[in-house]
Amino acid sequence: MIRGRILVVDDQPELLDELCAQLSEIGWEVSGASLGRDALRSFDETSPDVVLLDVMLPDISGLDVLDEIKARSESTPVVVMSGGATIEIAVRAMRSGAESLVQKPFDVDSLDALLEKAGRSSVLRRQVAALQRELAVETPVLPGTSASIRELNEMIHRVASAPSPVLLEGESGTGKGLVAKLLHEVSLRRTAPRVELNCAGLSRELLESELFGHEKGAFTGAFSTKQGLLEIASGGTVFLDEIGELEPTIQARLLKVLEDKSFRRVGGLRDIRVDVRLVAATNRDLEVEVRDGRFRQDLFFRLNVIRLKLPPLRTRVEDIPPIAEHLLGQLSRDLGTRSMKISGRALSKLKSHTWPGNARELRNVLERALLVAKGNEILADDLAFGAGASPRDSAAITETLDESSIRPLDEVASGYVARAVDAVGGNVRKAARLLDVSPSTVYAHLRRRG
Repeated sequence: MIRGRILVVDDQPELLDELCAQLSEIGWEVSGASLGRDALRSFDETSPDVVLLDVMLPDISGLDVLDEIKARSESTPVVVMSGGATIEIAVRAMRSGAESLVQKPFDVDSLDALLEKAGRSSVLRRQVAALQRELAVETPVLPGTSASIRELNEMIHRVASAPSPVLLEGESGTGKGLVAKLLHEVSLRRTAPRVELNCAGLSRELLESELFGHEKGAFTGAFSTKQGLLEIASGGTVFLDEIGELEPTIQARLLKVLEDKSFRRVGGLRDIRVDVRLVAATNRDLEVEVRDGRFRQDLFFRLNVIRLKLPPLRTRVEDIPPIAEHLLGQLSRDLGTRSMKISGRALSKLKSHTWPGNARELRNVLERALLVAKGNEILADDLAFGAGASPRDSAAITETLDESSIRPLDEVASGYVARAVDAVGGNVRKAARLLDVSPSTVYAHLRRRG
């Protein structure tokens, strides 16, 4: 029966061989070294359960080897041996984490008992460490080091378990969906469902059916009863993105849910009670929407209990490196590619960009770079900004023209439209409104871009 792996370190070859042979006979799996550097190399290769270490070594001090071993593995017990240890050496060894100290010459049976005890201690420490790793739950936070992100992370954890609605404001792509996810994950509702719905681009009928569900026969095509997202998420969290796009009738129904915690399915006669935490997001100024009559004031007041503002990426350049590192880790897992780092020049290029699409645009840029990069590092030339546009496309509006550089107007316009759609997170209706054209015109330009 193997008692464990042991590394024996002694500068006297005869004693080393004898010790290794004796310990091997009584059941230890033994590795030996007569130099400190060889001992450290063997330690890395064999991961011993116990180390038997001489204080006096020809190349480096045994106590320095002890320090190196403890730096690499705090839980590995080290028994120090010496032919004439002073009190100073003994104190230094114990302060450095030695399990015990034995004087040469020693009885092998007594040494075996001491080593077996140290081995059991090593196994126990490793089991405890493994259990701690298994039980440890990393507290999720938004990546970044800026003051605004630190404050936002603090607020997320402070309000996460409250039942009150949360209103998230910020430009498109700033991470409102991620904040909604974090609010759920660190709350007491984390074991219950979390559902999401983007309110933009859906007809009133479809949006109403998605939120509240419908009864069989409620309308043409309602062949069976359907649960709505509010019902499915009872006990959990509902995230409504682009809540400013809700029509007035649905705004009124949502207000009733927040006030009475009940609703009826489309075509239903029975009130259904639910307990949901609502997180709503918008890139509009809802106060302006209320003033202009496009959003109910009473619903705004009900949503505006906890209001979190997400800062745009261009105002926190110091957050770009940690966000990029976080996104690259996600992307390499999602795409099944090798993990890569970003070169210094590429990082400078990222930090000099204005990021109209915020973190979503950064993710798109890094995804493309991860796929086109040839080496083990993303270089500046691997980065392209805009909706897949080349740097020439991005500068097309402001570049100095000569006869050879004039390009077809449709090509330039399509590139600009594609960048506008990317800047608003792919919301074609919003891009069309800002460009003062119809959505069909935007789609035509996107088709032209392929």
